[in-house]
Amino acid sequence: MADTPEPSAVQFESAFLSNGAALPVDLSRFEKRNIVAAGNHNIDVFINQQWQGRLDIPFQSQGPDQDAVACFDLALLHRLGIATERLSIEHTEQLQSDRCLPIEVLLADAFSEFDFSSQQLSLSIAQVWLKRTSLDYVDPSQWDSGITAGFAGYNLNVYNLKPRNQQEGLQTQGYLGLNTGINLGGWRLRHDGALTWSNQGQRRYQSQSSYAQRDITPWLSQLTLGETYTPGDLFDSVSFIGARLASDDRMLPHSQSGFAPVVRGVANSNARVVVRQRGVILHESTVAPGAFEIDDLQATGYGGDLEVAITEADGQVRSFSVPYTAVPLSLRPGQQRYSATFGTLQNPRLVNEPVFVEGNWQYGLNNLLSAYSGLTFASGYGAFLLGGALNTGLGAFGLDVTQARTHLPGLGSQQGQSLRLSYAKTLNATDTQIALATHRYSTQGYFNLEDAFLNRQYLRGTSHSLDFLHQRSRSALTLGQPLAEPYGQLHLTASATRYWNYPGTDLNYSLGYSNHFKRLTYGLSAARERSASGRRDNVLNLTLSLPLGADRSKTLNTNASRSQQGDSQVQTTLTGIADTDNRLSYGLTASHDRNHGKGNGNLSGNLLYRSPIAELSGSLSHGSNVSQSSLGARGAVVAHAGGVTLSQPLTDTFGLVKAEHAAGAHLSSYTAVTLDRAGYAVIPSLTPYRSNRIELDPKGLSTDVELKGTVQQTVPRAGAIPLLEFQTAYGRSAVVQLQKVDGQAVPFGSSVLDEEGVELGVVGQGSQAFVRGLQEQGRLTITWGTQPTESCQAAYELQKQDKTKVQPKTLVVSCTPPHQPFQAPEV
Repeated sequence: MADTPEPSAVQFESAFLSNGAALPVDLSRFEKRNIVAAGNHNIDVFINQQWQGRLDIPFQSQGPDQDAVACFDLALLHRLGIATERLSIEHTEQLQSDRCLPIEVLLADAFSEFDFSSQQLSLSIAQVWLKRTSLDYVDPSQWDSGITAGFAGYNLNVYNLKPRNQQEGLQTQGYLGLNTGINLGGWRLRHDGALTWSNQGQRRYQSQSSYAQRDITPWLSQLTLGETYTPGDLFDSVSFIGARLASDDRMLPHSQSGFAPVVRGVANSNARVVVRQRGVILHESTVAPGAFEIDDLQATGYGGDLEVAITEADGQVRSFSVPYTAVPLSLRPGQQRYSATFGTLQNPRLVNEPVFVEGNWQYGLNNLLSAYSGLTFASGYGAFLLGGALNTGLGAFGLDVTQARTHLPGLGSQQGQSLRLSYAKTLNATDTQIALATHRYSTQGYFNLEDAFLNRQYLRGTSHSLDFLHQRSRSALTLGQPLAEPYGQLHLTASATRYWNYPGTDLNYSLGYSNHFKRLTYGLSAARERSASGRRDNVLNLTLSLPLGADRSKTLNTNASRSQQGDSQVQTTLTGIADTDNRLSYGLTASHDRNHGKGNGNLSGNLLYRSPIAELSGSLSHGSNVSQSSLGARGAVVAHAGGVTLSQPLTDTFGLVKAEHAAGAHLSSYTAVTLDRAGYAVIPSLTPYRSNRIELDPKGLSTDVELKGTVQQTVPRAGAIPLLEFQTAYGRSAVVQLQKVDGQAVPFGSSVLDEEGVELGVVGQGSQAFVRGLQEQGRLTITWGTQPTESCQAAYELQKQDKTKVQPKTLVVSCTPPHQPFQAPEV
C-alpha cells in the first residue's frame, strides 16, 4: 500500500476547474499549506486540556517545507510544572548547556500539537512527569491585575402604590443602590451605598461599605482597609472600620478548594487507580510502583465515603474505603486559613465605637482532624475559641468551645461559655443524607462582641432600651431521604431556639415530599411554627411546576397554601422567554388570598429586557384593595483609557473587550452583550483566579472587518478589570464581478492584488471574487499565471460607506489586459 502523501504534496488538476472553456490557471501556490515559522510565538499553552497561560514559546526549525516545533528549555519546563529531576542524564546535560528540545524527545509518551489558527499549543504529558501540583493550577504570574479604570454600578427602582381607598393618595417610593470603584495598579477602591426616597419628603442615603483592597500573593491573602465586615467563620460577623488581612480560598486551584481527604496507597506495579463515590468516578490515573498520594480530589459536599480500587498490571484488584464527610470548618491535610482584624466596631445603636482585635486560624492536620482557634479582644471584653472538625466513618463532627469574659458596669466581670456541635453524614446503605445537624448552647454569662457592648451601654444609662434577645440555645436538623425510583424524595427540617431574657421556645419544623411525573414536578409539605410567645400555626403547602412548549421556554408554576387559622392563598405564574436571543422575559401572575375571612384577588405582570447597556424592568398589578406599578433599571458605567462604556449589571470581577472597528460583534455565553461603536464591550462577570474563556462571535459584524482571532483566555485577580484586545483587519470589502473584454471568464483561483501587490482575495465561481482591503478608488490586478499575458487589470470606485449594512457591496468591473487602456468602472 502506497504511503499517503503529506499535505505539502497535494496537487490540483486545473483542467477540472476550467471545464475546457476558460484559460488555464496556475494553482501551485495552493499546493503547500502555511508552514509554522521558527522563532518565538506568544501562544496559549494547555497541558492535558488544562490551560497553563499565554507564554512565549520558542519554535525550532526542522528543515525546509517543514513546520517548526515547540522547543523547551529548563526554565520553561519548570514554569510548566514538569518534574525535571526525572529527566535522563543526557537530556539534563543538553538542557544545562542552554539548549532546548522538543517535548517528544524529553518525555516518554508525551506529544504536542500546535493549532496555528487558534494559536494554541496542546501538550499531552503522563502524570509521572508532572510535579505534585494540581492540573488546574495556574501560576500566579498569569493572574491578571487588570487595567486602571473606574466604574459605577446602579440598581434603580421606582415603586408606585395606589390604595383603592380614595382618601389615600398615590404613594411613591424610590431606591437607588450604588456600587462604585476605581482600580489603581494592584489596589481596588470600593464604595457601596443606597439612596431611598418617597413623595412624602423622606430621603436618606446610607453607606454600606467603603474600603481599599489588594492581593498579598505570596500569602494567598487579601488586605482590606476601610469599612467592611469580619468573615464570620468562627465568631459572629460584625461591621468595622479598620484593617483586615485574611486568606482567600479562591486563590487555590479549584481542585484544592473545599474539603476532600487525601487518598494514600501502595502500588506493586504500574497500576490503575480509580476513586469512586456512590458509584461515580471522581478520579482515575496510572501510578508508578511504590507509594502514591492523590491530594487533588474535588470537594463533593456530603456525598459519602470514597471507594478506592487499585488494578495492578497482572489484573489483580485491591480495594479499600476512605471516610468522607465534611462539616463547614473541615480543611484538607496541610491547608490553613486565617484572618486578622483590627478596627472599631460599627453598630447604629452604639453611642461609642469600641476598638477591637480579632484573629482566627484553621489548619488541616490530617484526614481525620482539622483544628481551629480564635481570639477577640476589646476594652472590657475578651473571648477565646478552640475547636476541631473530625472526619470519621461514623460521620463528620465539629465541636468548639468559646470562653468569653465581659465587664458590665455595676455587675463586675461576667464569664460564660458557648458550646457549638455540628454533625454531617450520608448513610450509604439507605442513602440518607444528614446534611447538617447543629446545636449551640450558651451560658447566661456569655455575650458575643456586639451584645456585650450593647449591655455595657445600657447599664451605663447611655441607652434607654435593651431590645435584643440573649440566646440560650439553638438546634437545627436537616434530613434528606431519596426513595427508590420512581417514588421521589422525603425531606425534614427542624429548629428550636431558646433565650435567657425571654420565656418560651421558638419551634419550627416541616416535613415534605417531592417528585415528578413526566414534565410535571410537584411537592407537598406540612410545617408547624410555635413562637416563644405561644402563638402557633400549622401550614400545608402544595407546589406544581410544568414546562411548556417543545423548547420548554415557558414554565407554569402554581403554589397553594392553607393555615390552621383558615387563611389560604393560591398563586399561578406563567414565566417565559419572548425571543430567541433570551433578551426579553416575562411573567404573568394570578393570585387569590383569604385572610380573616376576607378574600382578595390580584392580577400582575412583569417584563425584563436585557439590552447591551442595561437591564430594564417593569411591572403592573391590580388587586381588590390596591394597584401597583414599578419601573427599574440595572447596569453600570465603566470609564477607562479608551473612553466610557455602558454595561449590564456587574459582579465583583469583570472585564473589558476591545476589538477595533468590530462594532456589533457578540460576546458568546453572555446574553445581549455586543461591542459598541468604539469597539468596546464589558464582560459582566468573570471568575477570579480561574481560567475564563472569552469568545467573540462575528455574527452581525460588518464584512469590512476581519477578526484575526476569536478566543482568548484570562485569569483575573479578584476585583480586577482585565483588558482583552482582539486584533482585527479593517478595509472596505466588496464582491467584485469581473468581466473580460473578450467575453471570457476570469480563471477560477486567480489572485486579486492591489496596487502594492498585496493579495486581497481569490476569484471563485462565475468570475466573482470577495475582496477586503479596498480603498475608496483604485486599480486591481488579477493574475492566473507567471506570464504578462496571464493577467488583467480593473479600475474601481466605491460609493460612500453605509455602516449600517452588514452585507458587502457588489461591483461590476471590466478586466483589461495590461497593455490596453482601462475601461470606466460600472457601479
